[in-house]
Amino acid sequence: MMEAFHFLRPLWLLTLPLIVLTWWLVRRQDERSPRGAAMLAPHLRDALTIDRDSSGRLRAVDGVAPVMLCLAVAAAGPTWSQQQSPWFREAAPLVVAIEVSDSMRSNDLLPTRLDRARYEVLDLVKARTGSRTALIAYAGTAHIVMPPTNDVRVLQTFLESLDPAVMPVAGARAATVLPIARQLLGNDSSRSTLLFVNDGFDSEAVPALAGFVAAPGAPGVVTLVVGRDAGGVALLPDGSPALAPGGGRLDTRIDPAPLRRAEREAGVPVLRASADDADTRALLRQIASQQLAADDPDARWEDRGWLLLWPALLLALFWFRRGWTMRW
Repeated sequence: MMEAFHFLRPLWLLTLPLIVLTWWLVRRQDERSPRGAAMLAPHLRDALTIDRDSSGRLRAVDGVAPVMLCLAVAAAGPTWSQQQSPWFREAAPLVVAIEVSDSMRSNDLLPTRLDRARYEVLDLVKARTGSRTALIAYAGTAHIVMPPTNDVRVLQTFLESLDPAVMPVAGARAATVLPIARQLLGNDSSRSTLLFVNDGFDSEAVPALAGFVAAPGAPGVVTLVVGRDAGGVALLPDGSPALAPGGGRLDTRIDPAPLRRAEREAGVPVLRASADDADTRALLRQIASQQLAADDPDARWEDRGWLLLWPALLLALFWFRRGWTMRW
């Protein structure tokens, strides 16, 4: 913040030394002996002088000067942050990469992880009214489901059609999403966000994520984990349990180690799906922070000078005290 601090109208700062000089001259004048006092006898002058020991007292000018200083600095327009134009925020697309694997059939979050993921994405899209959202589905490979659009109904239709059975290759390789996301975002990458909605990462995804995030102009990356670490039972549409490639019931436990590595090594925030809207609000904050970090050519510096009006008004209240009125 301090690196960005500056004044929008710095010429007003030239009035500061004038205000200080005026304060000093008035204070000096007030402290002088009354005219003609030198002609009186010392004992009579001391008897007739009111507040002989008042040289250290506050005077009216001591209240006026801080008010004038506050107003001068306020007029100079101190600022340290920019306000992005509305179109810049709305034009920044969000790419949602949703995992469509057999582990997402798990019932540890009812009705299933995949259903909960659909609800989470729809809640987020509806909260971002007017903004564009793209959808990628991935398992062993990643595929574009919907390019950036602001049509929630169309996006909902494609979300509801996602099922592990339609994915050509089984698995959960999040790294396959990254080149497709960069292709979808194009020149909007730096102010956009790539959101993974999944039940964790595999070990190979972490270095790929770290390299992706470190690239110049990379989008922000966030992960919303849907599911509990203990896992559940992944049920196929016919009600039978999904089987692992080597046989036996599919293990749907979430390994927290790759998630911690993604946070530590790639700087990817990992959020957990919640029963209320806390996760949606957290995602919106992450998306907003990525947009604020991007450079908007039409962004305007916010004038913070109005903050100094409050101390100026507070000091001005002293002018209602008897004897506190300035006489120039």
